Amino acid sequence: MVIGKCRLCNNSIKPFIDFGKMPIANAFYFKKDYNKQYYFDMKVASCSRCYCFQLVNIPDPKLMFHENYAYFASTSKFMQIHWRKLSDKIKKKFKDNKHNTIIEIGSNDGIFLKNFSNIKKWTAIGVEPSKNVAKFSKFQGVKNVIVDFFNYELTNKIISKFKSKADVVISTNTMHHIENTNSVFKGVKNILNMKGIFITEDPSLFEMIKKNTYDQIYAEHMYIWSAISLDIISKKHGLFLYDLENNTVHGGCTRYYFCHRGHFKRTKRCNNFITKEKKLGLDKAVTYKKFREKIINHSNKIYKIVYDLSNKGKKICGYTAPAKSTTLINFSRLNANLIDKVFDNTKAKIGKNYPGKNKIPVKSSEDFRKEKCDYVILFAWNHKKEILKKERSFTKKKSIKWIIPMPKIKIFK
Repeated sequence: MVIGKCRLCNNSIKPFIDFGKMPIANAFYFKKDYNKQYYFDMKVASCSRCYCFQLVNIPDPKLMFHENYAYFASTSKFMQIHWRKLSDKIKKKFKDNKHNTIIEIGSNDGIFLKNFSNIKKWTAIGVEPSKNVAKFSKFQGVKNVIVDFFNYELTNKIISKFKSKADVVISTNTMHHIENTNSVFKGVKNILNMKGIFITEDPSLFEMIKKNTYDQIYAEHMYIWSAISLDIISKKHGLFLYDLENNTVHGGCTRYYFCHRGHFKRTKRCNNFITKEKKLGLDKAVTYKKFREKIINHSNKIYKIVYDLSNKGKKICGYTAPAKSTTLINFSRLNANLIDKVFDNTKAKIGKNYPGKNKIPVKSSEDFRKEKCDYVILFAWNHKKEILKKERSFTKKKSIKWIIPMPKIKIFK
């Protein structure tokens, strides 16, 4: 088996599972471009030294984050509310300061920073490498958007341009997208005020292993973080993990709080969660061997369910086309012979096909109620509450059954 190097500590790593040739998760394509798709070997490992869960090989970042990037965070009302609540919390914490600077790493379409953009005492700066979503964020009122990848070198340019360091640096579902995480932490150390805080929020390794939600693993998610691994890397760069909060977003996320070393003491809940991670075995190789078995079993099970229904003449569609469903569809061998089409409300995906060899078309969610389906797979299963509230009365009336693929496969009206 191929051995690679950990991108955090340079230790030798050996993959515990090979997903095979996989496309970039958000690389939805027009039918004519089927043969132009890019594939990479998606192998996954956990480092035995720093316990970082990571892809062994990753595509060039420019192939993933570009002027045609397909993910617009603001399409979810739930996420708009989620980030507004966090912005309110930050404003309250820094309310006594005359002026504050906040920098967001991977600001996407401005879903978070728009909550600060029209407040005089706040300077909001976004760093976003994808031109199309960065451009859209300006319509949301975010004036200062730098189209680039965040790293140490860029922080020196920001300090020079804005004549200020940051009171808050934040990364919302972005740290798992960045290959050179060492440069990010070095950059945050450089640009963060001595009393400032660094906040990240990403899918939780603890929750993914516990629930077997392996659809979180794809090209753009080159890492799945644990408090154990982030504690190690932050100390390496003079920062300190002092607190964390867990939530149910994306099927289970953790929000981490960092400061300059020595500024805050670690909270009890942070210590307790690290203990929970160790009890689950996130620092042990045997945990990942068991995880591999669960992934394969689930993949075979979802394929059999969909195949058997299709074989009985049932028409199966999908609802929502999140990036993570690319892993589930391709690894589970689902294709256009089994799934007729998937409905989504993201303009950058509508009229295109799912990444990979499956040839599943993506149609507008506005057409969902015009279509006759027997079963609908809800790929954005983490938004089940929001979506079923919107569509369940219609599907009940039409006797359409829902298939929830994660964490456990469920079928109901």
